[in-house]
Amino acid sequence: MAERVEAVTSLPPCKRHIVTHDAAGKSVYYADSPPQQYLALPGGGMARSYSVASVPAEVAGEEDVKAYLSSDGTTSWTNPSIATPGGANLLVVDMGPGASSQMHQTVSVDFSICVAGEIDHELDSGEAVRLRPGDHIVQRGTMHRWRNASETEPARFIAAILSCEAFDIGGKRLEEVHLPD
Repeated sequence: MAERVEAVTSLPPCKRHIVTHDAAGKSVYYADSPPQQYLALPGGGMARSYSVASVPAEVAGEEDVKAYLSSDGTTSWTNPSIATPGGANLLVVDMGPGASSQMHQTVSVDFSICVAGEIDHELDSGEAVRLRPGDHIVQRGTMHRWRNASETEPARFIAAILSCEAFDIGGKRLEEVHLPD
């Protein structure tokens, strides 16, 4: 298993607050959340802030919280996958100066928002856009890569990943792909 760390760049750690209900039905903050843990990747890392196994999510009895807080499983906070088949994930991705991801695609619709630094979003067609804080991408099973535009400062984006049904693209069925650099 890859190394897990509490920080991968000089950016301050994100704080995740899980909200649930007490015995009287009042909304309360869940007290036993583990600290945000990053899966160290070349040039940065990714942290799974939350995950559910299905959409719509089943949250009765806190089964989703228990599954997320477990040390293994498809929705565990320790699971390094980007997309959960049939489910949804919230990811925090930190990128060191000049870092880039592999070109990849997932069977998902992704809502990705730049929150720190400047990040280039590059497509397999050669097109690219530069994201600044607040700019965002709606990605629909597309082949792409992320690149920190700065050689001196870290960058961060937050992504909500929703599983989607596979469909045909150019005569091929959509599947998760990670191309070598």
